[in-house]
This record gives sequence, C-alpha cells and structure tokens, in this order.
Amino acid sequence: MKRIIHAWNKASLVKRILIGMLCGGILGLPLPNLSGIGLLGDLFVGALKAVAPILVFALVANALSQHQKGQDSNMKTDVFLYILL
Repeated sequence: MKRIIHAWNKASLVKRILIGMLCGGILGLPLPNLSGIGLLGDLFVGALKAVAPILVFALVANALSQHQKGQDSNMKTDVFLYILL
C-alpha cells in the first residue's frame, strides 16, 4: 500500500487528473444514480466556483505589482476584462 501511495505522490498533476477522470468515468457508467458521490462532486464544483474569482484577482494584482515603470504591458486589457466579467 505504501508503494502505491508513494507512486501516486510522485505522479505529475496531469497524470493524477487523467487517472481521476478515468476512475470517475468507470464508476459513473454502472452507478449513475449514486447520490452520495454526486453530492461530493457538487460541493467540489461549488468550491471551485467560489475560489476562482479570488484567485484570478490575486494573480492580476500580483502581476500589476510586479510591473516596472517604462515597461510595456497589456495589463489594461486584462484588468478591463476582469472587471467586465
């Protein structure tokens, strides 16, 4: 079991996501009405929707704070689009 956990921890994030999608698809085909797992999925998606705007704001604020005077940038467009959305 430790070997499996170690291999999982060493795997890249992309591989972990692909394995998770594959496992979800395999479980979803024979058990489409399993409501307990659906609730976890709904909570996860809701949490992502709640955190995403905060993360985008922090990334834009960080990029703005790193800007040096006289340096070309496209930040006006980024900030406008962030405010618009």
